Amino acid sequence: PAGPAGPDGPAGPGVSGAARGRPEWQQMLLRHNTGSDDESYKESDDGASVKSLEDEVPEMQKATDDDVRNSQKRAGDRALAVRAAMSNRTLSYKEYLKLDKVLEAQFPQSAIFDTEVHDELLFIVIHQTYELWFKQMLHELDSLHEIFERGVDHGFEPDDINVCVGRASRCVRIMKVLVQQMDVLETMDPLSFLDFRDFLNPASGFQSVQFRKIENKLGLRQEQRIQHSGCPYHQHLATRAEQQEALDSEKGRSVAQLIGQWLGGLLREVAPGWDFAQYMRCAIEQAAEHDREAITLYPHARVGPGGPQGKAAMLSELEVKREAHLKLFDQAAHDELVRKGIRQFSFEATMACVFVQSFPTEQALQSAHRMVTSLVEVDELLLMWRQRHSMVVMRMVGTKSGTGGSSGHAYLNAVIAKARIFTDLCHSSHYLLPRASMPPLPPSVRERLAMVGFGKPAGLVARSERAKSFS
Repeated sequence: PAGPAGPDGPAGPGVSGAARGRPEWQQMLLRHNTGSDDESYKESDDGASVKSLEDEVPEMQKATDDDVRNSQKRAGDRALAVRAAMSNRTLSYKEYLKLDKVLEAQFPQSAIFDTEVHDELLFIVIHQTYELWFKQMLHELDSLHEIFERGVDHGFEPDDINVCVGRASRCVRIMKVLVQQMDVLETMDPLSFLDFRDFLNPASGFQSVQFRKIENKLGLRQEQRIQHSGCPYHQHLATRAEQQEALDSEKGRSVAQLIGQWLGGLLREVAPGWDFAQYMRCAIEQAAEHDREAITLYPHARVGPGGPQGKAAMLSELEVKREAHLKLFDQAAHDELVRKGIRQFSFEATMACVFVQSFPTEQALQSAHRMVTSLVEVDELLLMWRQRHSMVVMRMVGTKSGTGGSSGHAYLNAVIAKARIFTDLCHSSHYLLPRASMPPLPPSVRERLAMVGFGKPAGLVARSERAKSFS
């Protein structure tokens, strides 16, 4: 409803201007948007004179004139928009949150068809809360995806990675809440669940289109999905519209693919011309040489419960580990893993990930390190959520089939085994050496790291070239 000073206030619709109760700020809004008032001083709604920021330009010498004008206009637009909102309507807590709809959206099926089971309301509220958090996660992922898609194609703005770190960190916190919510669900005992479970058929959590969209947007590949009843996952969704919504979320590049492309160009941006793989191979050889010297000095060190291990055996084991570690930094071997589908990231992207993980305290790499770490946490928490879900199902119904027609606990366990999304990021820790084994960075690389940020580089890598970074 319009406020008393709004355009339809007490003066009535037949009177115009100030005579109708139109406040002075609306006249300011008209002048502000049309640019018709260029005076250095403008009248405020209480009649006081307010000096324009245009007189303060000498104090903003680092900003361009356009920046100053745009900032002034945005600040003015915001102030007037807030005043318009406050003057033209009333808003209560209940109305803002639409609580009349939210709190009336729980319909226990046991109450409709029989006698209401007390714990069914808890079951409904828990799952509605999940869906609200899924909505928020999709909101964060869509923003992160948009920034990364623009960045890998046209270059990142200076704050882009930090913004994405914030989005990903929020997803981590949300996922922690989702895992912890299982504690509340587990306050319901199996008999209480069985009292209303049959009324749920054929509804199933498998029909959550928002969760399917989260999986697709993050980068769960179709070959990782476990079918049940011989049908693709989307055919189990309730309506054709939801099925199409899920399929549409598969289109374009996933977050995992965009991260692979970003990492694929990162080393070229922060350390152009440097062969990081060769640097790591030298570090591995040096570490192995130090281990050989230690074995020579202490040839009968105790290793494991089997007692002392001979010098020859220890040297043989060291050689096996050295060769395996060196192979990780062999591009031909890595490309073969990609061809077999064991790895998804290109060799360049994998090396960049290992570089970021190896030097997390370098200021130029801290945002990238937080980004990688947050995505690994999201992946881990998704796995934990699936595991908790599987455990709750086992506790509540044992090995019975799911309401949606799946094999229940057995199906959930099969999904857990194949549903990791950021496997390449997680696997990067296998490539690392202890800090004490890492040689100093070359001076040219350290100087470059001291200067470089993650804004738009001087020479952008073409999209077609960056696209090779993710297979």
